[in-house]
Amino acid sequence: MYIKNKFTGSCLVFLSGLTFISCHKDVAVGTLIQANGFVIDSVKNKRLSNATIYLYGAHQTFYGIYYDIGPMDSTVSDNNGSFSLKYISAGNSIDYALAVGSVIYGGFSSQNNYVVDVAHTQYPFNYSHQLNNVIVRARELNYLRLNLKVLSNPYDTINVMVNTTYGEFSALYRLTGNSVDTSILTRCLPDALNYIFYEIEPEVVQDSFKFRREIDTVTANLADTLTISKTFNSTYDILLQPF
Repeated sequence: MYIKNKFTGSCLVFLSGLTFISCHKDVAVGTLIQANGFVIDSVKNKRLSNATIYLYGAHQTFYGIYYDIGPMDSTVSDNNGSFSLKYISAGNSIDYALAVGSVIYGGFSSQNNYVVDVAHTQYPFNYSHQLNNVIVRARELNYLRLNLKVLSNPYDTINVMVNTTYGEFSALYRLTGNSVDTSILTRCLPDALNYIFYEIEPEVVQDSFKFRREIDTVTANLADTLTISKTFNSTYDILLQPF
């Protein structure tokens, strides 16, 4: 009796899953999809101008609903951070969402000044065809000036990488020369933890099982530009790490 009930319960769960999958149909071809609102920085609490907002479509699987079709259209916020968007459905999405970055690759944004807010990566329409006065959240990047000196660089090459905690922003700077004395103007995420990697590539170290890397962490404040300085007497001082 227990086995039968267990089997019956499993069937009900499976049938419920099939019902769930089939309950959403594609939005009809030619349907007008509209949205208006503004883009705001979640930390600075300010509206963001010249931010690109993308429209993504959604599809459904047994495991859930994914807003990863597209981007299908886009618009740019004005000087007050306001935006509006109109799109005619192509009939291949069950729903739509707004986002300032990619919804496929962890929210990464290719915009120069803005990255996604990892706590609010997208704004779904929730099966409505019109959104009014919505708030799309994003983060504005500030500047980070890195004054770097390497007095002796026998490897001739050193890579400097700047990353945010969740990868919203990432930049690579490849420096060459027997010594380095330069200033790098890059970006950072304010009121957040940022990472600076100093790395010698494995093939340059000539040890296939180790490479040299040092990591600095920087908690950026809200200042427009954060300046830090770093000096290596020699790149031999950068510790060897297992590859």
